[in-house]
Amino acid sequence: MARRSASEFLADFVLPLVAGGELRIGRPISLAEAEHLGQDLPHASAPLVEIDEARTAVLAELIVRPPALVLDADEVYLAAALYNVLFLVHPEVDGVTLGRRGLSRVAETARRLAAQPLTHSRRAILARHALLHNVFDVARADIRVSWWTGSAEFRGQAPPTRLVAWRDLRRVREETEWATYADLMNSDEATPVMAILMRRSPLTQLLSAHPQAPALHWEDAVFLLRDPELARTICYRALAPTDAHDKLAAPARYAAAFEQMLERNPDPSDIRTVAAFLVHLAALLALGETGQRDMSAASATLTTVLSPERASKRPRGLATFLALPNALRAVDVQLSAPPGLTDDPRLLQRWQIHRAQIADGVGDAVIETLTARIQRRLGGGLALPPTRQRPALPPADHDRTSPAEDAAQSAVEVSEDQRHHDDTAEHASGDVVEDHP
Repeated sequence: MARRSASEFLADFVLPLVAGGELRIGRPISLAEAEHLGQDLPHASAPLVEIDEARTAVLAELIVRPPALVLDADEVYLAAALYNVLFLVHPEVDGVTLGRRGLSRVAETARRLAAQPLTHSRRAILARHALLHNVFDVARADIRVSWWTGSAEFRGQAPPTRLVAWRDLRRVREETEWATYADLMNSDEATPVMAILMRRSPLTQLLSAHPQAPALHWEDAVFLLRDPELARTICYRALAPTDAHDKLAAPARYAAAFEQMLERNPDPSDIRTVAAFLVHLAALLALGETGQRDMSAASATLTTVLSPERASKRPRGLATFLALPNALRAVDVQLSAPPGLTDDPRLLQRWQIHRAQIADGVGDAVIETLTARIQRRLGGGLALPPTRQRPALPPADHDRTSPAEDAAQSAVEVSEDQRHHDDTAEHASGDVVEDHP
């Protein structure tokens, strides 16, 4: 069978993956073919230009000056890994004469293609996100066609034109159901590959609050929080939803990953950076309520998510996210509130109301347990009760230009030892395969 060219693969799969459209899945891609596709990129200039223009448009919504992008071989391997995953979950895969061992080889190939080196390069991280930003929106249309004498189902394929002709006379009806990411990727073959793939694109992980997304590893992503522009983008995307439950979905997911981070042995500067980021998100929640008329009223958002009848339905990590500023008071007072908080009386008032409301809503036990877990990693004494008193606030920083700028920078405020932390250190990764193309 003739090898597919890079132009065919880019036009049929990579371009619609980036810009949106129909992804065409055929035979699986082997390691040798993936290497050939990477070497053939110079001969695929037309689709390459379209893909890089589409990726630049994606990044233009996130940052002011997107870097110049040129699709490289590593990114082709990541796209090929996703292609093989979609082959494995294709409804017709059972009819392919590969056998069980053949399908296992496809899955192993997908894992090896996905296991490209982790990177802290800003350009590479942005390029990978622009390539994979639509991955959680991948869906398959399953169409059921019925007519006066029978019916047929077409999963991931359009029904033949002859079958839907003469609609009124033959009483043709079409019903479409969508198989989403959660339906497609919830398999023993797809799940581990997607976990490996998403660790190579941590920005995609942070910008998506999909409930079925692979687990976030802060050790792989914390360096993004030290980039002020990217940290700001992550914050605004996380809090973009208007519904109370949706608004807190991403912060809860970040906090759940923070809980897991505390169970490992991370660098203390990484813990402080993630904690500062989560406190910054909490400050933005309060900042969003500074325009309301009754500044002394309880937060409607917190009332909704902390209602007793919702206790069993709270997403994992939500209690940790809400309780973190309260818990940090006993560990590091300056870390427990964003810089410049006292410069804005309205923000300060809403912040204090949030802290008191959360102390009542989550309870002392949750806050004290979180305090103890953080202390085990960062140290610190129990000089201040973490729950019932109003939070101690850092002194006003008169050197800052405005409270708005203070709030925008608080996610990336780190101590001197954090600034000297080696962001390029290799993190231990059980899923990295050294023998990649």
